[in-house]
Amino acid sequence: MTAPPESAAVRAILARAARRLAWMSAAEGAAIGLGLALALAAAGWPAPGAAWRSVFAGLSLAAAGAGARVLTSSGRRRHVAHLVERRAPQCRNLLVTASELLARSAASHSTPHVAEHVRTIVLRQAARLAGGLDPAALFPARNALTALGAAAMLWALVVSRAALPRAVRATRSSQPASPAPAASITIVDVTIAPPAYAAAPAQSLRDPARVEALVGSRVRLTVRATAAAVSIETVRGRQVLAAAGPNAFTGELLADADGYIAIAPATSDGRVGTRRLIGLTVAADAAPRVRLTAPGRDLLLPDARHTIELGVEADDDIGLASLRLRYTKVSGAGERFTFAEGQVPLEIARAGARRWTARARWRLDGLGLEPGDMVVYRAVATDARPGSAPSESDAFIAELLAPGGGAAAGFALDPEGERYAVSQQMVILKTERLAARRGALTAAAFTAEAQELAAEQRKVRAEFVFMMGGELADDGSEAGSTDLDEVAEAEGESDLAAGRSANQGQVALRRGIRAMSRAAAALTRADLALALTHERAALAQLERAFSHARIILRALAQRERLDPSRRLTGVMTDIARGARASAEPELAPRVTALRAALSAIAELAGSPRSGADAPERALALAERVLRVDPSDEALHEVAELLATAAGAMGRGRADDARSSLDRAATRLATALRAGLPQTSRPALPPELNRLSGALNDALRHPRPARGRGGA
Repeated sequence: MTAPPESAAVRAILARAARRLAWMSAAEGAAIGLGLALALAAAGWPAPGAAWRSVFAGLSLAAAGAGARVLTSSGRRRHVAHLVERRAPQCRNLLVTASELLARSAASHSTPHVAEHVRTIVLRQAARLAGGLDPAALFPARNALTALGAAAMLWALVVSRAALPRAVRATRSSQPASPAPAASITIVDVTIAPPAYAAAPAQSLRDPARVEALVGSRVRLTVRATAAAVSIETVRGRQVLAAAGPNAFTGELLADADGYIAIAPATSDGRVGTRRLIGLTVAADAAPRVRLTAPGRDLLLPDARHTIELGVEADDDIGLASLRLRYTKVSGAGERFTFAEGQVPLEIARAGARRWTARARWRLDGLGLEPGDMVVYRAVATDARPGSAPSESDAFIAELLAPGGGAAAGFALDPEGERYAVSQQMVILKTERLAARRGALTAAAFTAEAQELAAEQRKVRAEFVFMMGGELADDGSEAGSTDLDEVAEAEGESDLAAGRSANQGQVALRRGIRAMSRAAAALTRADLALALTHERAALAQLERAFSHARIILRALAQRERLDPSRRLTGVMTDIARGARASAEPELAPRVTALRAALSAIAELAGSPRSGADAPERALALAERVLRVDPSDEALHEVAELLATAAGAMGRGRADDARSSLDRAATRLATALRAGLPQTSRPALPPELNRLSGALNDALRHPRPARGRGGA
């Protein structure tokens, strides 16, 4: 049977596909062989000095790999028609059918079981499809050739290195190696352990911009960095961290003052990498606050048969440790005082570790007090901080009344609030109120309150005596402070009547002081009617003294007196304007340092891409700002923004760096402006200026007051 002409086209396409698969397999095998040669060279075989051995080994392994791969892929090539059908679905099994028909016709012992016209149609259609197929497109060889080329290049590089003379290799090996990469920080872990007395858990932070710790806390740093050494710098000095494993360093410092922590990695040759800046804010342990809530004022008692109801409140920011009520008993007179210390038992109610309240009923009859004695008492609280000083409340006194006596000088530390503004008018008002309440009070209570008013009257008198320079001091008589020496009084009145005192304001003031003495004596005897008469007389004299000539203190000394006869005399031509050099204002060091830092920030913000040292400059600026005042919260914020800008510069994010620098400059300018003196007030409109000028003229030249008999 003669083969139709279409069978040649089918056999040709199948043969081309088989040949392409064969050499592709050979290329893959050669690449595998060269890879094996590279592995042997890396293991040290053959020796570097024998170049020919390397060439022979590589070529032999490549040839062996190619042959082995071709043999192992022969099965695929026998079914090349199936492979073509998989890559060309449009054949629809015609090429496989044609291949089988050709294989059967080639076998001499086989008898075709297919009709001739069917065989002709199949081969004709298969030949038509084969004419449109390209084996190169069906089986691309890019991967095989790439693998072979890469393996050949690497193998050639190894062979050429082995073929170099030893002198050349020695020269290359003697050349300096490339510099090691710069040191850098990867992670910073911070553990804050508060002091033991605070009884607070430790706090852990990762890569913080700022650390806040209680004073006395231990701050432990764990730094992971690609570096040979890591050091930290604070306001106290510099410290090298200890190595704690591969690329790990640890250290510890005591939080005792505001400042910063600058972490600097370094390579083995001493080159310092990019630093990390962390702000350090140390919170102080506040002292306890303690108050005496009851009775909360000084007491003037007629006798010792009294019980004082005491109330105490105390609080602390961390926790209280103790609360006590201490007293000092003062006995004696003149320069023979005796003191005795004691403590009053308290019933303490703890609302928590931070707030305590206490009550006590204190019986004074067990202290052995006598008339004129007093006890000074105050509350004392402590917290658990070792070495902390105790906090004391305001001290109050309880004094037993002595005839004609008041509170001893130097022991009434904090009188009740209304006594801060006591005046003669207030004494009169209190006396009138006490007289109105006389029917509702017992005789003892009425006498006690009247004697308290006497003490206030003596206080007002003492203030005006001090204003006079102590001219009304004790004249040495044995009379008490509430008893009047009629002889001395008559002499004083005669001096006033004779006009020996030139200052009429002082005349009225002395009369008022003497009237206060009479009022105090009357109040001590609980004679309110007579006391009010003297109090009002004292007030009238005080008003006269203040309105007469506004001069109520001492007259000028002899050397300070002015000579009216010399006014507007002398030679007018001798008058000349004195020329004085203007003093330069002294700038505070803080203002100068912050202005320099602001200028440096503005310069850096103008060109954040100016150089590779920009991150270091930003960190140096942050450190410089913190050194100005480590406890300033605003400067800590500026330092955080500068550290953020440094990180953005290191990552090449110029826009983020410029934004952080602008915010840092704005915040620093705000902090700087707060420390400058206030500017003058803004100018007023012209209408208000004219009105203000007229008002000033009226105040500067007041109209003379009309007398009673004037028109």
